[in-house]
Amino acid sequence: MSRAGARGGAAEEIRAEIGRDYPGWNPWQSSAGRWWAARTGRAPSGGAMTVDGDNPDQLRAALAEQERIAGSA
Repeated sequence: MSRAGARGGAAEEIRAEIGRDYPGWNPWQSSAGRWWAARTGRAPSGGAMTVDGDNPDQLRAALAEQERIAGSA
């Protein structure tokens, strides 16, 4: 099943899962179907406050990169 265009309960489940995996971020799916996350605290040097992806997997990749940046800051 593609998770790219998840809506309703499926989108909420995915959002909650990403939020648990990346607790310093607030994820959501836009009305256009893209996935976004905003940092809930301060960004480290070189880090972003908001990241996005076309689907949950791309958002997770962006969040993992931000975690890598935070770990090396």
